[in-house]
Amino acid sequence: MAGLELIVGTYEEYTVGYKVEPFSTDPSRQYLKETFSTHNHTASVRVLASHNKYLASGGADDRICVFDLENGTLMDELLHHQGTINCLTFSVDGSYLFSGSFDGTISAINMKRLVVDKVWKNAHKSAVLCITIHPHGKVALSLGADMMLRTWDMVSGRTIYTRGLRSDPKYGGNLSLVEWSPDGKNFVLVGNRVVDVVSLESTKSIRTVECSTRPVSLCWISESEIAVGLDDGHLLMFNIYNEEEPDQFRAYESRLKAIACVGGNYLAAASSAGDISLWKIDGNDFLELCTTNIGCRPTCMLLVEADKLGLHRYLNKQTDSKDELRKQLKKFQTVGKVTVEHENPTENASFTTENKQKKRVVTNETTCFTSTPVVKNKKMVKKPVVKSASVSKTTSMKNTKRKAANHSCSGMSWLEEDVVAGEVAAEKVSKSKKSADLLNKTDGGKNVTKKSNNWKSVSF
Repeated sequence: MAGLELIVGTYEEYTVGYKVEPFSTDPSRQYLKETFSTHNHTASVRVLASHNKYLASGGADDRICVFDLENGTLMDELLHHQGTINCLTFSVDGSYLFSGSFDGTISAINMKRLVVDKVWKNAHKSAVLCITIHPHGKVALSLGADMMLRTWDMVSGRTIYTRGLRSDPKYGGNLSLVEWSPDGKNFVLVGNRVVDVVSLESTKSIRTVECSTRPVSLCWISESEIAVGLDDGHLLMFNIYNEEEPDQFRAYESRLKAIACVGGNYLAAASSAGDISLWKIDGNDFLELCTTNIGCRPTCMLLVEADKLGLHRYLNKQTDSKDELRKQLKKFQTVGKVTVEHENPTENASFTTENKQKKRVVTNETTCFTSTPVVKNKKMVKKPVVKSASVSKTTSMKNTKRKAANHSCSGMSWLEEDVVAGEVAAEKVSKSKKSADLLNKTDGGKNVTKKSNNWKSVSF
């Protein structure tokens, strides 16, 4: 389990990485070592996604940041959405990154060129909450705040099925998450106080579990087992193919904000009070291996097999001279003025004054993809001097938006069945076939419509 890395997004606008390391004095015990900390958002980080060496983060500042974890660099920032980034997911082969926003749009980002190849402006009538891609790669599901579940053909880019769930009373008028199972035979929907597993073959529920409080986070442990994090700090686990009572234990005193699983044996969890932990799953038993408090409030989390993917190779270098190590690391430029969001204190009473004193120091200096000290004494904190923050932010955002606008016309785009007339002008582009390789590389599925031969390149 050494070599696993927990990557956490926070309300304080930081993305932080913690690697599982054994103690030098006792290798049988582990601890969480901070490997990097970067501050590239100007509002809370809302979602994280990873594929091999790539890490993507989306925030309430409408920004998507793409990082290279292998050498610790910020590859690009995209500002083509006009609202909070609610969901990010990579295609099966990692060649595309799909994003969903509060503005109701879904976009396809070409990872080779880091440009936006397509934007579905009317994907949902309200905020896009979640996007999940089938393991075969040719079908995707999207869930919106309009309580519509849409099925997409990833070859043609068209909606092939839409199902309204607002009238279904079991969801309590609220849906927050949809996620495919690892084998692609089922998908799970998370409602107000219910977790509903639906079979792809029959399109009917095969297991519905009612929760004592609101489900906040969820992940598949295996093809048949699901772990659910609840609002009261309990962790719930059940098998979708039997009717046994779910196993449940209290992981934290506060909200279980995020969970992630890798290999079916290790589960990472984060509480809204700043605690992050790694657990080993042994049948129905959970053994806590290591835990720490990051001094910030987590919003989302990933569990990555860093050593297996060859990530953060620079961490193997000698760290005797910190100044020399910092020179070797490429730097990130913090953009704009920093704002910090605070939760309603009645919802999170456990976030005490002591936790607030542990917030990270924020200045206008250039930040490195490395450890950032946690402030423990207010007397040590100097008031940062911000020079022309608003000017630099405006200039940076304009340049980034201009870049996204220019790129959006250069790539191949999908056709959409319900696109508004006049929004898409048919205009052939000679290089469109090259961008279509993404969808031709994916494996076929049984329940997928035939590939469309009527590809058209359009300007949008």
